[in-house]
Amino acid sequence: MSPIDMNSEQYDEIQREIDANKRWEYRLLPYAGIALVVLAAIVVVRTVFLS
Repeated sequence: MSPIDMNSEQYDEIQREIDANKRWEYRLLPYAGIALVVLAAIVVVRTVFLS
């Protein structure tokens, strides 16, 4: 059996992992937006109160 020959169980498991990874990739955009908002708030607070 060559490394690229997979049975249906192996294919289904790999497909489940790919689908789970895609869901996490879609969650990264909102997390990045939240991080940018927090960083912007920190910059504004430092600028207003410490300068």
